[in-house]
Amino acid sequence: MPEVIDIALVLLLSKSCNDGNISVLAELPSHIHVGFMVGATMKLKHILISACLFAICWGNMLHAASQPFGEDLNQAQVEFYQTGIVQSVYLQISPEDKRRMMAALPECIYVPASFQWRDIKLEKVTVRFKGNSSSDPRQTHKRSYLVRFDKYDDHKRFIGLRRVSFDNGVQFGSLFSEPIITKILQAEGIKTHRCNYAKLYVNGEYQGVYVNLERIDESFLDQHFPESEGGLWKNDEGGNGGDLRFIGEDPKQYEKAFEAKNNAAKNREQLVGFIRQINETPDTDFLSMLESNMEVDTFLRITSVMLLSGAFDQLTGWGPHNFYLFHDTKQNRWHYLPWDLDVGFCEIAFGHVYVIDDWNASWPVPVGRTNPLLDRIVADQTLLARYRVIAAEILEKHFEPNRLCHLIDKKYDLLKADLQIDPFPHRRATVPGDKNYDDIVNSMKAFMRKRYAVARQQLQNPGQRPKAVDRPGQGSQGIPPKLVARTQRLQQAAQEMQRKMQELQKIMQKIGMLIQQKKFDQADLIMDEAFELTEPPDVSTDR
Repeated sequence: MPEVIDIALVLLLSKSCNDGNISVLAELPSHIHVGFMVGATMKLKHILISACLFAICWGNMLHAASQPFGEDLNQAQVEFYQTGIVQSVYLQISPEDKRRMMAALPECIYVPASFQWRDIKLEKVTVRFKGNSSSDPRQTHKRSYLVRFDKYDDHKRFIGLRRVSFDNGVQFGSLFSEPIITKILQAEGIKTHRCNYAKLYVNGEYQGVYVNLERIDESFLDQHFPESEGGLWKNDEGGNGGDLRFIGEDPKQYEKAFEAKNNAAKNREQLVGFIRQINETPDTDFLSMLESNMEVDTFLRITSVMLLSGAFDQLTGWGPHNFYLFHDTKQNRWHYLPWDLDVGFCEIAFGHVYVIDDWNASWPVPVGRTNPLLDRIVADQTLLARYRVIAAEILEKHFEPNRLCHLIDKKYDLLKADLQIDPFPHRRATVPGDKNYDDIVNSMKAFMRKRYAVARQQLQNPGQRPKAVDRPGQGSQGIPPKLVARTQRLQQAAQEMQRKMQELQKIMQKIGMLIQQKKFDQADLIMDEAFELTEPPDVSTDR
């Protein structure tokens, strides 16, 4: 009997030590407790102590084996996003689930998968396609992927990350644009996502070279804004109020433009209040209002980097989308977080967006565009002067052509061998004349040289705010500003209609499934959503 008690004590105390719970002794039967504490032999004590030490060491070894980086998840993330190497990532998706992913397009659905990087392998994760090019059923090129680790288990992480994504770089040559721009933003101390390159394999089959992008989500907020519980909103495809224009006090009016990305963001009242302040604060109070709500110089640095790199598809450029807003409740500050930086370093995009000619470095609002926040910054002499000082500093520090061209050469050299077999369409959507990677690199270098020279001259001699200019093929007169503005409103309306059509397709698919399942009442309910999407957009036609 004493031997049985000895073994029981050893096992129980061993488990307690390994769990960090020595107080478990208090839960033992009183006669055993007393026997151990008062009359235990030295032999039993030695057995118990040895068992504890063994259990602790063995448990730690097992934990270390299951966590290759131990507790240093930050170091693991540094290595995962290390810029000097090309990662290799492996996904396993069942053939049936791959068929479901394709059949569901244009809706991008999650399916079960496994994920592996180095010797870290995670089962029961989920994956879906991501992005406009990948949601198109007719797309024949490699598709982008979003991997989510916490869909089935809220606590599941990959080196501390909830999600990772792989951008195909198909549309705009983003294999080079995004990594260069984010590197500059990081060098300026701006909180932004990390990225590098990865070769992606699905079921052992090589998919190509991707941009390995960190997601702006709760894990990002935990790292950059610890202990802050504010809302995070994403402006993906624009929409009413998406350019920070005040369109009314009802938060529902902003739901399309600003998607809630965490629980705190579901209440948009603070967001609407901030937008209202941007639009309605008197000129005499605007600077102090902005200083009390934002890190103003940080936003001016972001504006400078976006302009000098030609990242025009942003709030600060031609497209009021592709950004996040985060309200840091700890510091009571709003943060603009740029996203989807794949359209940079192009002089004339799509044949009609004149990035250099219509985006003057001294006047950071593109010709013919209106932007409530930037318009007010330009109108404030103190803020405009601060912007110009910052822009001139960033131009010389990061956009000197030899330095920048050397950077793109290094990235191209890193990828060149892998790109030989990459299933990329070998053209750049923004510049259709760029037929291969050599063309893309040379075109980007030409932009870098011209942008630097022109921006330097503009910042040294700001002159008057530029207006529309004559261009070949546009007749003898420049496009009237009112016509430009009406065209922009029409483009925004067209984008909104396109977004609604995509949503309508998804809803119709759900309705069809419900009807097949004979769930007629449910089908009738969501049909109301479909009819709402068919209503024409509220577009001003003012001449």
